[in-house]
Amino acid sequence: MVRFKSRYVLFEIIYPLTEEVDMSGLSSNDIKLLFHKYTPTEVTPKVIMTDLKKIIQLYFGDVGLGHSTSMFQLKYFSNKTSTGIIRCSREDCGYIISGLTLMTKLGAQKNMIVNVIKVSGTMKKIEEFAIKWSKDNLKQIINEKENRLFEQRILSITRKENEK
Repeated sequence: MVRFKSRYVLFEIIYPLTEEVDMSGLSSNDIKLLFHKYTPTEVTPKVIMTDLKKIIQLYFGDVGLGHSTSMFQLKYFSNKTSTGIIRCSREDCGYIISGLTLMTKLGAQKNMIVNVIKVSGTMKKIEEFAIKWSKDNLKQIINEKENRLFEQRILSITRKENEK
C-alpha cells in the first residue's frame, strides 16, 4: 500500500502601504511593523481556499488545479498574526507555492502580498518553526526599541554634561 506524502507550507500576508510615507527616520523594525497588520475578519479560511484555487486555475489551467487540489487543505490561519499553514501533496507543492506568491487580493481585501516562509514535511516541524520565527521577530523588535531608549538616555546625559 502506498502512503500519500504531503508538505506543509507556512505563509504570511503582508500589507504594503497605499499612500506615500517618509521612511527616512524609521528603523527597519518600524517599517516591518507598518507592513504587518491584522487581516480583516472578512478574510476567512474559505475565502483563502477559493481565491487560491482561482489563481491556480487562472495561471496553470484545469490540469494544474486538478493536480494541486488533490490533498489541498488549509490547516491553520490566524487573522491576528496574518499567518497560515496549508497542507498539499509533495509532488504538487510547487503549484500551491506559486499560487500563493501570485495572489494580490483575498476577497474584497486588495493590495496584499503573500510571503511563503517555509515548507516542511511534518505539521509538528512547521508549527515549531512558526513559533520560533514569531519569537525571533518579536525579540528583534523589542531589542531595537530597548537600544533606542538606551541611546536616548545616553544622549540626554551627554547633553546635560555639555550644558554644565
